[in-house]
Amino acid sequence: MLLLTGKDLRSEVRGKEIAPLMVLFGLILVFLFTLDFPPGAGRAPIPPPTAGGVGSRDLAGAFLWVCLLFAGILGFGRSAAMEREGGRIEGLLLAPVDPAAIFAAKALANFLYLWVVELVLFPAFVLFFDVSPGTLLPGILLVALVANIGLASAGTLFGAASQYVRARELVLPLVLFPVVLPLIMGAERLTASLLTGGGLASQGQWFMLLCTFDLVIPAIGAAVFEYVVNE
Repeated sequence: MLLLTGKDLRSEVRGKEIAPLMVLFGLILVFLFTLDFPPGAGRAPIPPPTAGGVGSRDLAGAFLWVCLLFAGILGFGRSAAMEREGGRIEGLLLAPVDPAAIFAAKALANFLYLWVVELVLFPAFVLFFDVSPGTLLPGILLVALVANIGLASAGTLFGAASQYVRARELVLPLVLFPVVLPLIMGAERLTASLLTGGGLASQGQWFMLLCTFDLVIPAIGAAVFEYVVNE
């Protein structure tokens, strides 16, 4: 598995076809979202809780994860397309390698691409949204670690499946959004809790949901990956 992941990463270092595009796209989205974000709202005093109320800090968490989701979809699609071009995935399936290991290798590569994007987007998010870094670290790194596993696994599976249908660029987000929506909601609620001083403990049910994703989605992906790419 690690050898396959290393092959993908070396190919990316040479070609630079995935991670730079994801980073650039994510930065553009973060910048666009800041246009409607009140200047200094990230450092404004935390408002008292109101029933059904949504503050600017709650929206900031949603903006961050929407940016990461769209940047991730761009990378998942491109990563799967590169495997399909030239019949690379078919060649891997003909080799004496467990298809589950191929899926795990692709998911690990996508997991690392997400981290590259986040290592750039998190500082940009702090800068553009005027958020205090102390309110995010290290909680946001833990949320990203847990969320990235489920997101990369689902993106790898549906990215591979979308390559065998027409209008694959449109199909991937259409099938991926409903699946990862609870995961994105959980990551957004945990991030909003960090921004509003609530910490992760107050949103323990969302953290457990993300952990459940990390167990279920990779297991499903490993079990059905061979069937998906062969069909």
